[in-house]
Amino acid sequence: MPPELHGRIFGRYNVGALHEVSGKLELGSPKTPAAVRPILLPPFLVARLREHLESHDHSHVFVGEDGGLYRRSNFSRRFWRPATDGSPDGLVAPVIPGMHFHDLRHTHKTWMIEDSVPEAAQAKRLGHRLPGVRGIYSHVTPIVEQRLVDGLQKRWERTAKPELER
Repeated sequence: MPPELHGRIFGRYNVGALHEVSGKLELGSPKTPAAVRPILLPPFLVARLREHLESHDHSHVFVGEDGGLYRRSNFSRRFWRPATDGSPDGLVAPVIPGMHFHDLRHTHKTWMIEDSVPEAAQAKRLGHRLPGVRGIYSHVTPIVEQRLVDGLQKRWERTAKPELER
């Protein structure tokens, strides 16, 4: 098991983002330096990622059947739209029709607000920087970071419990 999955994943500078250049996929730097950061994960997500990684022997987390990387357009058309809108054949029921992938960031921010996560921790988690004095003097301690992740874990347990009992 990679050490990153002991509760943290890391955005890396030189290979942290997938870019399509002249029709070819290449790993390169993310949009901003703030994307290069460790992110603490809740236990339910660590377990799911471990399970997924153990299901294949590719060096990347999410790959196609041939081991290739997903293009943004193909991922959306083949996986995201059917998962959110429901499949055209009706075998997969709609979950949140019209939801965009970026809406996950909005949802996460909203959950952090609901869980009273300090603004500095919200910004750090999302790869943002607070302006002015707030950004200079606000720091995120391990206790605050753990509280954020505990909130996500509790949210998962409340939501997933009825599903797991079926």
